[in-house]
Order: sequence, then structure tokens, then C-alpha cells
Amino acid sequence: MNRLRMRVVEAGPERVVVELPVRLGVLTPQHHVHAGTMIALADSAATWAAIASYRGELEPDQMPVAVAISSQLVANVSQGMLVAEATVPHPGRTLLAANTRITDGEGKLLAIVNSTHFVRVPSQLPSTESA
Repeated sequence: MNRLRMRVVEAGPERVVVELPVRLGVLTPQHHVHAGTMIALADSAATWAAIASYRGELEPDQMPVAVAISSQLVANVSQGMLVAEATVPHPGRTLLAANTRITDGEGKLLAIVNSTHFVRVPSQLPSTESA
């Protein structure tokens, strides 16, 4: 997130908003935002949303991990701000489904990204006991 200059501007159990400034380092040679940048933004926002909506305490090794991502890129920009708004309509115990909309700074839809995130429950974590 730091390398791409993403910034969480809102985080709560209902939604998470993450911004990313469009700049030379995220553009294709044709001067449009690289699709991978949009997916990285969506994944980061969805992961934050999964953490914020999780019912219970998460240990550091229980970080939600994306296991499936489906994206529809419907438009693109070459300047301004990308804004990702992520929600979690299914906050399950081990699988969480997230919906993320990426817009430009004016609200124009750029991408719709759906993802599923896996959280390891304590019984699945490696044992700390030595043999």
C-alpha cells in the first residue's frame, strides 16, 4: 500500500474507502492506469473491509487472504484519484465475500471487483508446541 501511495480514508464495519493518486508509476505506456494497480487497490480495500467486519478478534497470522478475485474494468483514467469503496456482504467465520467499486475522484465508475477472503481459525493455525 505504501509503495503505491494508497491511503485509507475511512474504515468501519460497514465500509472501507481507500484512495490512490494517479501518477506516472501506475500508468501504462499508453497513459492509462494499469489494470494491476486497480486490482491491488481493490484487494487492499477489501482486505481492510474484511478485517473491519470480522466478528471476533484476529491474531496477526489470521490476516484475511484473497483466494478468489473477479474484476470487471469498465473505464479508465490517466490522472486524478482512484477511490475504492469496499463492503463485506458475507462476513463469514473463515470465508468473507467482499464487493469493491473503484471510481475516479468525480464518482465515475472504473471497476467492479468481487473477492473472497480466507481467514484461518485458531484450530487451523500451526501448533507452537515443539516435539
